[in-house]
Amino acid sequence: MQYDVVIVGAGPAGAGAALEFAGSDLRVLVIEKESLPREKPCGGAMPPSVEKLLSIDISKVVKNRTRVQKLYHHYENEVVKKVSFEKAPLLVNRSEFDNFLLEQARAARPGNLEIMDKCRVVSVDESRDKVSVMTENGEAVEAKYLIAADGAMGKIASSIGLMRKRRFAPSLDAEITTSVKYYDKHCETMVMNYFCVPQGYGWIFPKEKNRFSCGVLTWGKVFNLKTELDDFIARSFPKESIESIEVSGYPIPIYQGSQQISTQRILLAGDAAALVDPVSGEGIRFALHSGKIAAAVITDALCNKDAESSNGSLSDNYQEVINEEIGKELKTRLTFASLAFHNNPDMFYNVFVK
Repeated sequence: MQYDVVIVGAGPAGAGAALEFAGSDLRVLVIEKESLPREKPCGGAMPPSVEKLLSIDISKVVKNRTRVQKLYHHYENEVVKKVSFEKAPLLVNRSEFDNFLLEQARAARPGNLEIMDKCRVVSVDESRDKVSVMTENGEAVEAKYLIAADGAMGKIASSIGLMRKRRFAPSLDAEITTSVKYYDKHCETMVMNYFCVPQGYGWIFPKEKNRFSCGVLTWGKVFNLKTELDDFIARSFPKESIESIEVSGYPIPIYQGSQQISTQRILLAGDAAALVDPVSGEGIRFALHSGKIAAAVITDALCNKDAESSNGSLSDNYQEVINEEIGKELKTRLTFASLAFHNNPDMFYNVFVK
């Protein structure tokens, strides 16, 4: 099977890229290893600027906008901030949000966008004029370009010699169902508890139908993160308010500075390129943005024969735009905020939080 573009991974980076291709006539294939819509453990918090990144209305899948933020330094020094509706963080369920983007892309490009789920990529081979993909079910796919949006633990980057410098932060997310009374009282409040775990934080995000996303993340070494999570839940929720708890874990890639994230015909996007805030762990916005950039650069290359024939120009263009539109912000956070976060928690909280 031959396509203009193959996208591996149907998360925000892959789905965002597919949505960006909706304005073209290119033939695109999305390959996802899980059955769609797939479950994805994630706090699901996004800044409102995400709405400006996308060409579609996402209000249908936004579960909540938290207008009150309670910030703590290890359960103490409470700071309460109130924000307007327009500046309130957006909360989504990742499985629903990611699938919504993909379905919107498919609806906009009937016949030009194909989706192959429950299909794992086992090998990727790049030659001068194409990329060849082999799946575990024996499907052989060829494309002019490939967007690797296969996540933090994706294999494509390492298989083509990219992202050799990797570091991950462990996190645990608990989906907590509470009583109606408790939820109604706290449904407008987002909680961030910095340093309730060593070199990390805990979060509480109210979702829908009496559900909260409650989790912990650390950039340091913790002997037992599950114990830290249990302690955080016990100190944050009255025991009688909790009806059920579902815990899942996932690694978050740590941005460590600019790295090569593209070859002549393969572009890494989102978590696969470690485009994640090195302090907050926020990655959805950068995944969407990088997927959009990847699609735009490829579309330009395919529509501009001079650009396509110029060896290495697509890779250079992608790196340049990523560094300008995403890398500068992440590098600033890495240089200043993360230094204080790891070495001087008091200063970090007083300067960057309060």
